[in-house]
Amino acid sequence: MKGETLLAVDRLTVSLHGSGNATSSVLRDVSFDLRPGETLGIVGESGSGKSLLALAIMGLLPTTASSGGRITFEGQNLLALSDDEMCRVRGNRIGMIFQEPGTALNPSMTVGDQVAEGLVWHRGMSWRAAHAEALRLLDRVRIADAGRRARTYPHEMSGGQRQRVGIAIALALEPALLIADEPTTALDVTVQAEVLDILDELIREQGMALIFVSHDLGVVARICERMIVMYAGRVMEEGATQAVLTDPFNPYTRSLLRAVPRRLERGQRLAAIPGAVPRFAHLPRGCAFSDRCPEREARCHEVDPPWISLPEGRGSRCIHDPGRETSR
Repeated sequence: MKGETLLAVDRLTVSLHGSGNATSSVLRDVSFDLRPGETLGIVGESGSGKSLLALAIMGLLPTTASSGGRITFEGQNLLALSDDEMCRVRGNRIGMIFQEPGTALNPSMTVGDQVAEGLVWHRGMSWRAAHAEALRLLDRVRIADAGRRARTYPHEMSGGQRQRVGIAIALALEPALLIADEPTTALDVTVQAEVLDILDELIREQGMALIFVSHDLGVVARICERMIVMYAGRVMEEGATQAVLTDPFNPYTRSLLRAVPRRLERGQRLAAIPGAVPRFAHLPRGCAFSDRCPEREARCHEVDPPWISLPEGRGSRCIHDPGRETSR
């Protein structure tokens, strides 16, 4: 199933332009590859650039943004496509599940129409045939009484049901790549587990690649083979998920793992990373994590950390070199 590269993000940069000449670099030299059928997690604190990376791949950046580098998908540079050309890729070859289904779904359309719409426009199916397929998909994502639910509107469904509808829409056209942007964040633990089970089953059945954006390391460990860790718009670490979680190279990754909630004895305090992710318009000199890093040295505030490529597809961005330094 896995072979040649499906998606190659090469030195992607994204800048947001404000009033006057104000410009903020929000993604900086982001690079990674994804093969068919592979599952990749993208983790980091809120404000690290994870969702913006997903939107860049989908061609959904705001009009105030500009981008550079390359995003090559199935041999095409997505950044060079026209709006019409990108519309033929988006939803058809690349599907996306959004973080908040309550705002992603159209409140004025029934959920059946929303699942069927892509089949009509991309596959040329009749509305009757598309609705029949929509019912099958709603049943497949475990929505009870799919025939009745297809005639309801998003506001008449629970958060978990709306997220299932979002999954059905994203997978209706059997895309080669699915991007899931924190799809379980707003759900309770029980519903979250059910949605993850559905997502995992469908991805394996259809053999598609997955990019799973999350701040939850436990969820990423469950569903992703590889992961990248982002901070302040840059990739800080990359590697096989279990290898990164059990033997992290980067101080930021180690800090994230220490901050994962655990059962504590009475009187113990939860570990936390001091401070906050810097605003993109006010990034510090040197390493963006230096002000918060427990392993910082004086030069961390002055030297832009290099990308260190390591064996077995691993890598880290830090002046503390655990291997051999290469360019990226």
